Amino acid sequence: MSYDAFLSYSREDEDEVTRIAERLRDEANLQVWFDRWELVPGDPWQEKLEEALRQLNTSVVFIGRKGLGNWQAPEVRAALNRNAERKMRVVPVALPGVDVRDERIPLFLKNLDFCLLRSLDDQPNFERLVAGITGVHPRFARAAQAARPAATTPAPIDPNREAIAYLQGHLENDAISFFVGRGLMSALTPCDISEKLLRSLELIGEEAPAMLPSLDLAANYYAVKSDENRLQTDVASILRQGHLQIPAAYDELALLLRQLCARPAGRGRRRYRHLVITSVLDTTIEQAFLRAGMGFTRFVQSASGRRLDINLYDQVELSGSGFIRVGERSGYHHSFPLDSSDDMDRVIEECDARSVSLEQASAGSPDGTQLASIFADLREPILYKLHGSLDVRDSFTLSTEQYYEAVSRSPSHKAVPEQIGQILSNTPIVCLGSRILDPDFRLSYYLLRECLDVRRGQIRRFAVHPRDLGDQRDCSHQMGLRAWSRLANWATTRYGVEMLDMPSERFLRQLRGASP
Repeated sequence: MSYDAFLSYSREDEDEVTRIAERLRDEANLQVWFDRWELVPGDPWQEKLEEALRQLNTSVVFIGRKGLGNWQAPEVRAALNRNAERKMRVVPVALPGVDVRDERIPLFLKNLDFCLLRSLDDQPNFERLVAGITGVHPRFARAAQAARPAATTPAPIDPNREAIAYLQGHLENDAISFFVGRGLMSALTPCDISEKLLRSLELIGEEAPAMLPSLDLAANYYAVKSDENRLQTDVASILRQGHLQIPAAYDELALLLRQLCARPAGRGRRRYRHLVITSVLDTTIEQAFLRAGMGFTRFVQSASGRRLDINLYDQVELSGSGFIRVGERSGYHHSFPLDSSDDMDRVIEECDARSVSLEQASAGSPDGTQLASIFADLREPILYKLHGSLDVRDSFTLSTEQYYEAVSRSPSHKAVPEQIGQILSNTPIVCLGSRILDPDFRLSYYLLRECLDVRRGQIRRFAVHPRDLGDQRDCSHQMGLRAWSRLANWATTRYGVEMLDMPSERFLRQLRGASP
């Protein structure tokens, strides 16, 4: 008989593993090598186990509350050795109630992507387990199943609608977090900025280039030729040239967040806050929020990772005469014409501004007390600008070197506030304007990885971006366009992100229940 996977488990967890093995056999139609089904009294069981491990290509390692069993440990070592030789796929599964940070779990297992079962009936993560065995993402497996001829063919599953239904259900009690990447920049794309930097260095001529390096690489070249201060100054100057159009997705995001923040809290206290993390450097997101008449709190991460600049836009009111009024907690207010970009940028920069040192923000310190006070009584939603902002001096993280420095110092300097990390680790995440191959997305992911890995596999994440929308000069766009299906499967297994082929503004409009 041909088997799909070897099941490795501790005798302490036999009942739970038996139930999962039955589901793999009956629901997923998989043949699994489960010793209770394969061995009979009198069999040389050690030889049988060794033979199965040598012949099979996949081993599912179940981790229970008491860790690995006595005979399970050598099975896991053998599987990991074959995995290192690329001869076996190892799928670690945390049974209900298991903390994957448990020190008893072998380090080499922790480096693999865990399947976290919240219960024996946890359907989404059971499908992830099946995907780990078959190598086919659940979304594609469901689509293939729907495509098979049957007596009554079920309607094909639309991954976009399914994702929206999941998020709307989650929003009934909790919040979701958004990551807004630079792919939504409209007037000046990252490739536009790269081209201007390289042209100023005379590395390219006046003729429009067919392909361009990513912005982080172009910024690296520029920083080497001049310095990082000059890089920030010149990129800020590029961003300030002309009027930057607010993308439609930002307007839709502002309407959705205003709708969510206006809901009554209900009987139970809401656990998590609405959070928008962005790597966008200009102030078009802030403008979209203000133009929607929505107050919010903004945190800007400095390039050094040691300072956090904070603005509180407490009360925002729109008048019928075309004016906008932004109030501070002190009672002072700013009033200016809605069509005055210069006034809006000034208010974005100056409104209720303060700064704290993250290095000195320990419990009980003045900075720590101030930061805790801000988070305890802030205005939702939270806009967290991870890589700096146009209006904050010395805040840009642009070059590859700056990204690497930010990632390396993040654990030691606690560059991301604990309160932000708590929100990220407990809410679904929707990435807008970010392709999985974008350096901006991947380097941001590694900076936030400690927060994102806490409940990975238990809460879903989505990247919303139509496959054919992007700058044709962008190498990552061209690669993603040519390998969309494989990239979608890799994104799920590598980052736990489901890719949705859909314009961001339409996705947000449907998420808030408006017409498509």
